[in-house]
Amino acid sequence: MSSTSEVLSIILNEFRSNGYSQVKGYNRFGYIRETENSVVVSRETGKDTRIPFLKIKQGIEAVKSDPSVYNSGPTSLRKHKITYINSPIWSLLHLVSLREY
Repeated sequence: MSSTSEVLSIILNEFRSNGYSQVKGYNRFGYIRETENSVVVSRETGKDTRIPFLKIKQGIEAVKSDPSVYNSGPTSLRKHKITYINSPIWSLLHLVSLREY
């Protein structure tokens, strides 16, 4: 089992490399840039959104504690106190396979 920081690093590397994140049947999020504490993604609606690394780590911890979150859709993150940016975070979580958690 990888640490939360290791999984975050893998996710960011994959996102940077691919240039986007998308789960089949769901919205696509594009990589724009990173800051010290966040990654900025583009949405299909044209609105750029800042995703704090702490929230991504919170999503990683949610998958580690409840693996069903991985396949249950973006709304499954709401019970782990991730709202408003749950769709891009859920998409980012799929840049690594479930077994890498």
